[in-house]
Amino acid sequence: MKAKKLLQMTLILFVFWIGLTASLEPQELIVGLIISLIVAIFSSEVLLSRGIVWETGFPPTTKQIIYMLYYIPFYIWYEIKAHMQVIYIILHPSLPIKPGIVKVSTELNTALGKTGLANSITMTPGTLTVDIADEESLLYVHWIDVETEKSHKIRE
Repeated sequence: MKAKKLLQMTLILFVFWIGLTASLEPQELIVGLIISLIVAIFSSEVLLSRGIVWETGFPPTTKQIIYMLYYIPFYIWYEIKAHMQVIYIILHPSLPIKPGIVKVSTELNTALGKTGLANSITMTPGTLTVDIADEESLLYVHWIDVETEKSHKIRE
């Protein structure tokens, strides 16, 4: 069973390697496979056996994969939109910003879900996840341009 998990983790890391390098050159593939194997050897025990990657088990369910595939274009659209807003703010002569920290509630229950959401927010320009209150499922997010004083709710 351990060898199967190690192989699965290596393949997942290798797919990410190919996606990040965007190259199918033999030397890139060989280096990527070696690095993926090394990373899998040192991290698969921690990531997979303790349920950090997927609390519901490994590999992910079909439903989880569908949600991830649905999320990617949704995230890319809002990432582009945020970039345009930040460019507008930077180029505007009066620098129209109203920075602040906003409390965002979520219905996400898993540590992976909350971490993924927090990372997505942090990677978006103009926002930064400052804290996660795990008990109340709250995220505290610093926005470069706060539009409202109301709390926000993100559904699962």
